[in-house]
Amino acid sequence: MKIKNSKGFTLIELLIVVAIIAILAAIAIPQFSQYRIKGYNSAALADLRNCKTASESFFSDWQVYSSSAVGGAAGAGGRTLNNTNLTAVPPTNSTGAIAQFGISASAPSAAIANPGFNTGVSQNVGVEINTSAAPNAGQAYTIGSKNTSGSICYGSDSDETSIYWVNGSGTVPAAGGYTPASIKGANDFGGVAGGGICNGYPLAGQGQTTWVAM
Repeated sequence: MKIKNSKGFTLIELLIVVAIIAILAAIAIPQFSQYRIKGYNSAALADLRNCKTASESFFSDWQVYSSSAVGGAAGAGGRTLNNTNLTAVPPTNSTGAIAQFGISASAPSAAIANPGFNTGVSQNVGVEINTSAAPNAGQAYTIGSKNTSGSICYGSDSDETSIYWVNGSGTVPAAGGYTPASIKGANDFGGVAGGGICNGYPLAGQGQTTWVAM
């Protein structure tokens, strides 16, 4: 009777296979992480563009822009996160709560139907809209957006068509404050230092820290 010899893998062969798998994982995992971050950033950029379109549409109806402050009041706005109604507190009452003649004589609250200004916001994306204060109350805006898991803040204002970006870090703060103030007739972003979460990534002072056009 003849006995067949069975031969397995040697230790060296197993180590080579493990090394190859480790090399592939070391290449693939960081790439996958970068693709995810790019996806998060793309969502924030898309929301910014949608907000610009909605803001211009709102202005064409009422000759005034709405901020993300309570009631859409002029000046600095808070941030909205995962909410389709930017100026809603509660969600059924947004720009309809603007005080009569409080922003513009051409846009009394009685004329603005609830929910007023409305735009979609993607999951985990924070959007902030500031409008110009007196004497040009509500006549210009700045918009900023960032995904809580993204690495870039995006911004734009009503006086330009350009989209600006700066490296960002951390989550989106409830109080806002990461988008430059709006001044009618001025370039509110170009060369301006980023603030709050929009001041370098992953640590403040690192990466692109001033707003630059895309």
